[in-house]
Amino acid sequence: MMLKHKLALLFVIFLLVFGSLNVYVTWREVSKTITTEALRLGENMGYFLSQSLVEDVLQNNILTAQNKIDDFKKSNPSVTYVYVLGPDGKLLAHTFSDGFPRRLLDFNEPSKSPSIQPLLTQEGKIYDVSLVLIPAMGGELHIGLREESILEAVKSTILHMTLFGIISVGVGGVLVLLSMGAVLRPIKELENGIRKIMGGDYGHRLPILSDDELGALSRAFNKMSEELEIRNRQIQEYINKLKVTYSKLKRTAERHKALITSVGDGIITLSKDGRILFWNRSAEEFTGIKGSEAVGKHIEEVLRIPAKMDVEDNLGVELSLQDKKGKGAKRVLRIFARKLSNESGERMIILRDVTDEVVKEELNKKLSYYEQLITFGQLAASVAHEVNTPLAAIMLSAELLLLECKDEETKTRVKEIISKVETCKQRIDNILKLARTNQAIERKLVDLAEVIDDSIKQCQEGKCIMYSDSTQILKRYEYGRHFVFGDPVGLREVFENVILNALQAMKDGGKLEIEIIEDREFTYAKISDTGMGIPEEYLGRIFEPFFTTKKKEGCLGLGLKIANAIVKAHGGEILVESKVGAGTVVTIKLPRRYL
Repeated sequence: MMLKHKLALLFVIFLLVFGSLNVYVTWREVSKTITTEALRLGENMGYFLSQSLVEDVLQNNILTAQNKIDDFKKSNPSVTYVYVLGPDGKLLAHTFSDGFPRRLLDFNEPSKSPSIQPLLTQEGKIYDVSLVLIPAMGGELHIGLREESILEAVKSTILHMTLFGIISVGVGGVLVLLSMGAVLRPIKELENGIRKIMGGDYGHRLPILSDDELGALSRAFNKMSEELEIRNRQIQEYINKLKVTYSKLKRTAERHKALITSVGDGIITLSKDGRILFWNRSAEEFTGIKGSEAVGKHIEEVLRIPAKMDVEDNLGVELSLQDKKGKGAKRVLRIFARKLSNESGERMIILRDVTDEVVKEELNKKLSYYEQLITFGQLAASVAHEVNTPLAAIMLSAELLLLECKDEETKTRVKEIISKVETCKQRIDNILKLARTNQAIERKLVDLAEVIDDSIKQCQEGKCIMYSDSTQILKRYEYGRHFVFGDPVGLREVFENVILNALQAMKDGGKLEIEIIEDREFTYAKISDTGMGIPEEYLGRIFEPFFTTKKKEGCLGLGLKIANAIVKAHGGEILVESKVGAGTVVTIKLPRRYL
C-alpha cells in the first residue's frame, strides 16, 4: 500500500474517531441539558401545585384535589399525567383516564430534593418529576413531562452544540489534509529522485524543504547521489580498462587457438572431471571424430584413454586407432598428459603420431628375428645331419642286436638304448620343426572350427592317453563358420599342443571348454580347463625352449615354443591366464585376413 493511501486511511480513521467522540460528547451534553431543563420545569410547576394541594390532602378533600390536578393538566399541554400520593403512600388522585398504572406507586421516590427519571410509554419518552408534597409529613406529587416540549425548550442549545461539532471535525480534517500534503510532497520528491538515479541520472539532487526528519532524509539522499556519481565514474573508467584488456586477451587467445589448431600434434583439453573442452584439427584427423561431436563428452566415451592419466611422471602411453567407421590405415599415437592449472584441475592431452617410428621399429625387430632364425635353421640342419647319421647306425646295430640276443636282461638294456636313440631323434626333429615354423608359410582360407575338431580327435586317439574318461569337452562354436587365412597343418600343430596340455592338466577329470569369438579384425580361440593351473613364477617361462614341468612324462618343453612361433608367423599371439587350483585359460588370437 502506498504512503498516500496509508495517510488517507489514517485521515478517515481520524474523522471516524473524532466524529464519534464529538457525537458522544454532544449526546451527553444534550442528555444533561434535557434532564436539567425537565427538572427545572417540573420543579417550577410542581411547587405552586403542591402548595395548593397541601390543605386538601390534610383535610382529605380528595375531590377538590382531583379537580385541581385536572385543571393543571389541561392548562399545561406539556404535562402528560399528574398523580398524588398521601403521606401513607396511598394514591389520592391522578389524571390517567384508563386507570392508574400500579408500577408507578414505587417509581421515582423523591428524597429531600425533587427527583427526575425518564419513563418509556406508548406515547413516547416521558420525564417523571417527583416532589415531596408536605415536607414534615411526606406525600408525593408526580408530574409527567413530554420529551418534545423539553426539546423545544433546549432546541437552540442542541443546535449550537451540533454546529460546534461539525466545525471541529471540519477544522480537524483540514489540518490533517495540510499535514498529509506537507509529508507527501517531500516523499514524492524523494521517490522521483530515486527513479532518476535508477535511470542513470546520478547528478540529481533533492531540494531541502525543512529541517525535520524529512529534511535530514533529503540531505542523506543527496550525499548518497554524490557518492554514487563518483563511484559510477570510477566504474566506467574500470570498464574501459577492462574492455581494452579483454580486446588484447581476445586477440592473443585467437592467435594461440589458431596455432594450436594448426599444430601437427593432436591437442585435447579436459576439465577436472574428464569432460572434453577443446579438440583441435589434428585430433580430428587422427581419430576421425569431429570436434563438435567430441566437445562436452567424457574422454572415455570417445577414446580409450583413462580419464585420470598420471601427469606427474609424464609417461607416454601408446594407442592404436582407426577412424570410427573402421576405414583407413591404422595410426599409432603416443599420448602425453600435461596439467594446465592447479586451481581448475584442467589437463591437456597431446596425441603424437608415431606410426612410422613404430613400423620401422617392428620391421627392425622382425629383420633381426628372421636373421637369428636363419642362423638357427642352418645350425639345426647341420647338427641334425651330423648327429642323425651316427644315430641311424646305432639304431640299426641295436635292432640287429635285439634280434640276435636271447638273454632277457640284455634285451632290456638294448631296448633302453633304442628308446634313448628315439628320444634323441625326436628332439632333433623338434628343433628342425622349430626352425621351419618361422620360415615363409603358404596361407589359405581355413575353417578354424574344423582345425580344432581335428586336433581334439587326434589328441583323443593318439597323443593323449593319460587324460581321464570323466573329462568333459564342451565346444561353444558352430562348425564351418569361422574362417582365417593360415596354414592348416601349422594351426593343427598349435591346437594339438594346447589341447594336449589342457587334458594332461586334468588327470582326475574336469571340464575343457573351447570357444570361438570374432570381431572385425581377429578371431579368438579360447581354451579353458579346470586343471591344476600354472604357478605364477612359471607363467613368464612357458614359451622358453626346453622349459617343462612334465619331465617325468618325457616332455621336451618345445611344444608351446613351437605353437607360439607358428601363431606369431601368422601375425597373431597366444595369451595365457592361470591360477593355481583354478585352471588355465589360453587364448589364441589370429587375424581374419592376410597381413
